[in-house]
Formats: sequence, C-alpha cells, structure tokens
Amino acid sequence: YAKNVDSKPKKKPKVYDAQRSWNYALWLLGRRGYTAKEIRDKLIKKEATPEVIEQTLARLIERKFVDDAQYAASYIRFRKTQKGPLALRRELFRKGVAEEVVDETLLELDEDSQSETATELLQKNVWRFNKDDPRKNYSKAYAFLARRGFGSDVVKRAIEGSGIFDN
Repeated sequence: YAKNVDSKPKKKPKVYDAQRSWNYALWLLGRRGYTAKEIRDKLIKKEATPEVIEQTLARLIERKFVDDAQYAASYIRFRKTQKGPLALRRELFRKGVAEEVVDETLLELDEDSQSETATELLQKNVWRFNKDDPRKNYSKAYAFLARRGFGSDVVKRAIEGSGIFDN
C-alpha cells in the first residue's frame, strides 16, 4: 500500500510574536555574540513582523545583550593574530557594524603589532614557500599576507623582518 504524501495535515507556520522573537534572540545570544544586524536578519528569516523585530532589538540593546562596539572589540581581539586590519574591517562591515565603531576599534592595532603578527604568520606557514626561488617566494609571501588583510607597508616589513627568505 502506497501512502498518499498529501494526506498528512500540514503544520501551520509558527508565528513569531514579541515573546517568541525575544526567546529566539536570547537563545541565539546564548550560543555566541551577534550584532544587531545579524539578529535582525535572523528574525526576518523567521518572518517576524518589522514592529516585533524593532521591539525585540530595542529590548536587547537596552539590556546590553547586543552591543556592536563591544562585539567589534571582542571580534578584533580574538582574530587579530590571524588577519590584518583590512580583512577585519571587511568582516565587521559584513556583520553590520557601523563604520565609526569599526574605525574606533581598529585604532588599537598599531603598525608594529601588525608587522609582528604578519611575521609570525609567515613563520608558521614557511612550508608554503619554495626554498629555491627567492623572487617567487617573495611574491607568494606578499600575496599570502595581502589576502589576510595586511597593508603593503606591513607586508614588506614582515617579509624583510622574517628572515625566512634570506639566502
């Protein structure tokens, strides 16, 4: 006997009212930090009304559960050892953090610490470079660090200071 797939009663879509949206947002925030834009996008996907979304976000911000400046500072603090300021800026913009907040937060990254980070990244990834061709190694290292968001001055200082390509 073949069952008719259409005979099952269809579930009603769950309505995301104010309480349900609040609970969902708290559940999300219990797992990791989110920006206001990310929470808004998640609630939009759940088809909450714009009024409910704004009400939920206002409550979250009022209670300091969502704070884009704090999120940006934390994000940079944990990722500054893997990426440069250009990549961090791009990622924070994608997450909806305002430009002023990003600029203010990135001020803590000085050029010396960036050069140090870039040099450490080169030393960790020395296996990627061919020992025979110094020009090719230089361009590979340059591209490697540029993709990770480091500026050209920092990249040049890191390559020269790493001692990896000295023959």
